[in-house]
Amino acid sequence: MQNEHSMKFYIVIPTHNEEKYLTDTLESLTQQTLAPSKIVVVNDGSTDGTQAIIDTFKSRYSFISSVETQSKKEHAPGSKVINAFQKGYDSLDQHYDIICKFDADLIFPPDYLEQISNIFQQKKDCGMAGGFCHIERNGEWKLEN
Repeated sequence: MQNEHSMKFYIVIPTHNEEKYLTDTLESLTQQTLAPSKIVVVNDGSTDGTQAIIDTFKSRYSFISSVETQSKKEHAPGSKVINAFQKGYDSLDQHYDIICKFDADLIFPPDYLEQISNIFQQKKDCGMAGGFCHIERNGEWKLEN
């Protein structure tokens, strides 16, 4: 349940060829008990149906936008994701309480953002918060290390 003390979430999702997972990720974020204020999906040179999924969600939800980029073929680990995140971040204003970088292959429980908001409200010195990740292996959900 949103209340007058709810925090304003902006979410950046770097993507590259995520058509297999992106619909589930975006569905889980649009169904949050504490709705995000903005989601920007950064399409980093996808050659699959990623952009079509982004366009569908953009047409259904006014708080979803997208940016297209083409990362250089850099060898530094994680640099593509960092650069894609920065492109998305640069497209946003600064009127948020919490900025999130989420992977495009995650499914969030419906109260995920609400729980994160509660952590920041209860622990004023908190700088970063998150949850545990479970991964499906052989039909079973296992806690990821």
